[in-house]
Amino acid sequence: MSLGQKLSEAPYSRADLRLLSSVAAQTGMALEVGRLTMAIGREIAQRERLNRELEIAREVQEHLFPQRLPPVAGLDYCGRCRPAREVGGDYYDFLELPNGNLGIAIGDVSGKGIGAALMMASLQASLRGQASVEHDLAELMKRVNNLVYEASSANSYATFFYAEYDSRSRQIAYVNGGHNAPAILRKSADACQVFRLETGGPVIGLLRQGSYQRGSFPLEPGDLVVLFTDGISESMNARNEEWGEHRLIEFARACQGLSASETLTRIMAAAEEFAAGAPQHDDMTLVVLRVLVSQPT
Repeated sequence: MSLGQKLSEAPYSRADLRLLSSVAAQTGMALEVGRLTMAIGREIAQRERLNRELEIAREVQEHLFPQRLPPVAGLDYCGRCRPAREVGGDYYDFLELPNGNLGIAIGDVSGKGIGAALMMASLQASLRGQASVEHDLAELMKRVNNLVYEASSANSYATFFYAEYDSRSRQIAYVNGGHNAPAILRKSADACQVFRLETGGPVIGLLRQGSYQRGSFPLEPGDLVVLFTDGISESMNARNEEWGEHRLIEFARACQGLSASETLTRIMAAAEEFAAGAPQHDDMTLVVLRVLVSQPT
């Protein structure tokens, strides 16, 4: 016999039946609310764990960026990265080399989030491991490419630029692996010449065997070298207009005579001012080098 039949046969009034029905409905609703509350609680706890893990990842990644700048005679330099999310895929590095020389790296990993951050860490480890034993930059880039290719998932890659600055000759040797070509700004009596560092090869980690060429460029006192990722040049405003490399370079022209740190701060501020608060979906990384006119005493 069903509960409904039992209730209909019991000596209950219609008011009693309505009350029992209401109590049953409220009990069911309370049970459903309890179930939903527990589900929401589990979801909140999971998100809090994820947020904490992302925070830890961000702290770890921050320590992968240079914590000190090795002193280099006649060179003023600095770098900065502003991730678009908690963790990012942009990378820059400074390596202390023998004879007071400096290794300079900048890269942009495809994708975003944890996956890009892991590939960024792999790229850094590969470069630092190879730079200490391989002095042919074309071969160094080839080895880094192979290591990153083996360690990364399919269709993952990074644009990557690596250079070594000789503090005695002021020569910069480099290989450009598909990265935005760094700009060298040289001021003359009545103009400012711009040179781009383009020699190299394909992006890193996409092809099993990449072929690379080494380029070199003689720097002069007063030269300004600007390395950047496309998060800087492609900063967008609310009208979906890009800042563009031409604006970046034109703004850098106006920074002649300033320190590397001040130049970097002004360029980053100009990109952010152009965006005017519009959400940015790419990391912004900038490295600036200034060849000093006179050697520090």
